[in-house]
This record gives sequence, structure tokens and C-alpha cells, in this order.
Amino acid sequence: MNDAFWQLLLAGELSPRKARLIAEELSGENQAIERLLAHPALVEGERRRIASASREVASGARLLLEDEFSELLAEAEGPPALFVTGDSSAIQAPCVGIVGTRNASPYGRACAQKFAEGLARAGVTVVSGGALGIDAAAHQGALSVGGRTVAVLAGGVDRVYPAVHAGLFSRIRESGCLLSQFACGAALSDYKFLLRNDLIAALCSAVLVIEAPTKSGALRTASAAADLGREVFAVPANIDNRAYWGSLNLLRDGATLVYHPDQILESLGIEPVAWNAPPPSQGDAERVLSTLTVDPLAPERIVERTGLDASTVLSELTMLEIDGQVIRHAGGYAIRV
Repeated sequence: MNDAFWQLLLAGELSPRKARLIAEELSGENQAIERLLAHPALVEGERRRIASASREVASGARLLLEDEFSELLAEAEGPPALFVTGDSSAIQAPCVGIVGTRNASPYGRACAQKFAEGLARAGVTVVSGGALGIDAAAHQGALSVGGRTVAVLAGGVDRVYPAVHAGLFSRIRESGCLLSQFACGAALSDYKFLLRNDLIAALCSAVLVIEAPTKSGALRTASAAADLGREVFAVPANIDNRAYWGSLNLLRDGATLVYHPDQILESLGIEPVAWNAPPPSQGDAERVLSTLTVDPLAPERIVERTGLDASTVLSELTMLEIDGQVIRHAGGYAIRV
């Protein structure tokens, strides 16, 4: 059964069970595509989507069938086939999902990056949804230490969404892969994001929720992970911060509180990798660092608080950023948690 057949079958957006049954029934047919279009199990909407879909698989994409799935993914009985660009072997390593809101705070993005770095150093593949906010910080954290990461998409693997992540997706393909249960060229829609979240859970041994309000797709991922018997972790936050109320509800309902990636690694039975942190800052650098918190501070405010001249502050901030001790945001600079 060729890629063109699966391109059309996945374009129909059937339930995994129906797709699997039809694929098994038509396996080995000389005219499987024509038989597919005429299959009596299809409802009108499914047949219409298949009929209007292109048979062409996007350049660089390839089909991933169940015999190439990881053990966890196969156990979850999700879609019978996926399209992938990049190195699909990334899903064979232990995988941890890191999810959260698109409207992430500096603290949330810093946490996502910190956990992704620690997990990636230990050989864990970091899985997320390729979105803005927490997802992007998680992918970037894994890439920053030469680790592997997988972006699970709610459209075809040939579509870049959001468009600003074209560069990020290119880097992900070099150190991991883009993965989708939808046909190449498939457009986005709300329900596909929910199915994308379920697939993230199916791929992973555990899911870490960083920053999630009470209405968040990340909570769908956490729920799907719990239903599959996977571990769910969440990071603590200020109880007055509504952006974390969904995360705090998870902790109330039994998710495990974590504040360091080694705690997740220990739970999974994976040995953490020692990392040499930069030496403590001294002199002017120490003065600059002492003014910073997890909330971004504009350079001019840092100048006011330290009493140093602007050129010295900017120089020290640049060096602290290179050392990984501070993170630059639109509002200024924040200490890295």
C-alpha cells in the first residue's frame, strides 16, 4: 500500500479504528485508492474530503506505519499511520511532553526551557506542539543543548504554523522531526488541535504542564496522558496568577509537583547528566544580576538600580545572557530560573 493511499485515507480524517479497519481490508488491492473512494463504510463528509484531497505527498515527508511506532504509541491505539519530516527515530527514545499556554509569561518560558534542557541532556526527546509560548520554549531548550525534540502538528507536516516558526521547524527537522496524523496539505481547525494534544500524550512516558489557565489545551494533553496511565507533572506558581490556575488544579487533583528536571528523570528511572553551571557572577555582573527577578526589567531601570553607566550594564547583560544566567524578553531582561 503506497504513500498516496495513506495520503487520501488520512485526508478523510476518519476515526483511528475505522481507518485501521479499512486499511486492513484494502491491503494488497491493486486499485486500493479507487476501492477506498467507493468503500461503503465512509460517510459523506469523509468521502468528500478524500475525493478533494491531492494524492501527492509533500516533498520531504514520508509515511510512518505502525510497525515503526514506538512501543508506547502502538499501545495507545492511536492513528494507524503518521506523516513525518526529519528523523523519526527521535520517538524511539524516552519521550516527555512539555505543554502550556501560548500566552506564556517570562517565568513560564524560562521554566519550559530549563526543564527541556535538563531532559534533553539526559537523552530524553522533548515533545510539544510547535506553538507559540511554552511549546516554542520547550523545543528551543532541547535544541540549545544539542538534544532531540519532536513537534506534533495540527495540520500537515508541510504547513508551518505559526509562520514565525519557519526557522524553528527547520531546526527541529535537523535534530528530531515534525509529526502529524493528518494528510500533507491538511488545513488547521480547532478539533485537530485536540487530536494533536492526544497524540502528544500517546507518544510520551510523561507530560509536564508548565503554565496552563483553566481553559487550556494543555489540560487536554494532561487528561489524555492520565487516561493512558502516563505520569503527569506540573510546576508550582503564584496562587494569584490566573495563568496557572489550570496547572494548580492538576496538582490538587493528583499531578506530581516538580521544580527540577532531575525529578522527572528520577521518576522515569533515567540518570541525569552532570552539567557545569557558570561560575557565580562577581563585581559589576553581580550587581546587575542582583537587580533581576523572573519579571523582565528594562535596561534603563537596571541602570537606575545599580548606579552603573548604560554601556557597562549592556555589556554585563550580554555576557550574562551568553552564560545562560539571564533571558532577554520584549520587556527587558529577567533572571533565568
